[in-house]
Amino acid sequence: MSSKEKPLYLWARTDYWIHEAFGNEHSSVYRVVNDIIVFLIFFSIISIMLSSVDTIYTTYQSLFDISEWVVVTIFTIEYAANIYVAPVKTKYIFGPWGAIDFLAIAPSYFSIGDFRAIKVLRVLRILRFLRLMRMLRLLKLAKHVIKTTEGETTTNKFETLKMDLTIYFIALFSVLTIFSTLEFYCEKGVEGTAFTSIPKAMWWCIVTITTVGYGDMYPVTTLGRITAGFAMLCGLALFGLLMNVIGKYMMTSLFGSEIGTEVNVAELEEGVKKTSSQK
Repeated sequence: MSSKEKPLYLWARTDYWIHEAFGNEHSSVYRVVNDIIVFLIFFSIISIMLSSVDTIYTTYQSLFDISEWVVVTIFTIEYAANIYVAPVKTKYIFGPWGAIDFLAIAPSYFSIGDFRAIKVLRVLRILRFLRLMRMLRLLKLAKHVIKTTEGETTTNKFETLKMDLTIYFIALFSVLTIFSTLEFYCEKGVEGTAFTSIPKAMWWCIVTITTVGYGDMYPVTTLGRITAGFAMLCGLALFGLLMNVIGKYMMTSLFGSEIGTEVNVAELEEGVKKTSSQK
């Protein structure tokens, strides 16, 4: 291989592995990269939550700052790679996944320099939790599992339930994180507020979306009450989603069909007609 061909070969190999890692959803490299990104998502969210506790942040401030920029650097590389492998780059950049990836890194870059004075940007940092929605891409792997177990009814039911529950818990964790964070920043400046950190706000959010309402924590600001109202509505939606998942699984288990009792009623009616005709 000549000296002129070597750079072209190296670039061709690099291009191949970038597409394998970020563009080919069926490759093992893609799954490994996605597992790493998912881990960093959870690590980043937990880090942001803990940094809202003043005593913890003061003690480990340097560790929080270093880990923040390590995660942001990796997310930036991933964002650039996704743009590179996208068939239509503008569609990805201005699409929902591209917007989420951009919002995950932009606030951290905005925090450099004089932008620190803008408090709104501190709220925007929390938008990184939206990257959790990218976990839904991993559910595409469940299609392969369902196809390979198509002849095994029990396994198929279990995989379907597992996929539905995964979607539900992602939605639950997202709602819990969103409204706990929003409520924390809405009530943070109030004197004597009970919303002193995001972890404490999460207790309030759990009580709110489950409609328990102990009354030990409640918002006093107008914006906080509006946020609480939306949290209550989302709690009702999550409850309905859970009932649908459980009901669907029970119908499938009892009647052996996703259509439910309608199929079995039709079969019973047909059986009754055959019996009456024989008589």
